[in-house]
Amino acid sequence: MSRLTDALVPLQHLDVEIHHLRTIRNDKPRALADQERKLGRAKENLDAMLAEIKGLKLEVQKREHAIRDFDDKVAKLTSQSMGAKKNDEYQVFLKEISGVKADKARVEDGMLDLMFQLDEKAKLEKVREGEVGAAEGEHAVAKKKVEAEMAEVDRQLDELGARRKEALATVDRDLVAQYDRVLRAKDDGIALAPVLHLEVIEDEGLRKYWGCGGCSVEVNAQMVNELKKGRELIACRSCSRLLRWQDEPAPTKPEEVSKK
Repeated sequence: MSRLTDALVPLQHLDVEIHHLRTIRNDKPRALADQERKLGRAKENLDAMLAEIKGLKLEVQKREHAIRDFDDKVAKLTSQSMGAKKNDEYQVFLKEISGVKADKARVEDGMLDLMFQLDEKAKLEKVREGEVGAAEGEHAVAKKKVEAEMAEVDRQLDELGARRKEALATVDRDLVAQYDRVLRAKDDGIALAPVLHLEVIEDEGLRKYWGCGGCSVEVNAQMVNELKKGRELIACRSCSRLLRWQDEPAPTKPEEVSKK
């Protein structure tokens, strides 16, 4: 027996496949998430190392400037000491020069420590650069794989889209319009749901009923009768999907079984 919704069944099968492939395609970029996080951490570590090196270099420059200032001060004091007319005045200059040289020596010691740190950081910089390079390589490989998989999914979607267009040509426009309106409102690709014979255990015991294949809400006897006739579209009272009746296969005759 032909029913109004029969023409929509091939379209619904295609839309389920299309929805499935679109879901796969949307999930593909997430496969890169781990690689992107790893690459991001590697770059952050390198940036942090470069920031430390920059800070150390600035400190070295400050100390180099301070050392030059100390040298200028020693030279100035030495020149002034030459003009001292008394030994006491000369000794004062020598004491001040000695203090400046001691300050310079402490700065130079700190400078040596900074230079050692810079050497160590330079080694770690190479390590961090290597980690970034490795992470970029892994990300590139993973990205190429994902892009190839997405291209294949796109090819399949194009093929299904062409088949859907062909299927639309055989279905009444008003019927398609109602079907598409429901389809756009659903996030699972199902606009046409079969009526199923369902079972549920309640306090009174096992209850069997006809229910929507999309949301399992009960379909009453009047709706079932109308669906069997198949002359008009009937929507689920709960999820608004279009309902369709599917006949159970006819029982096989004993003689037909024996012939197989």
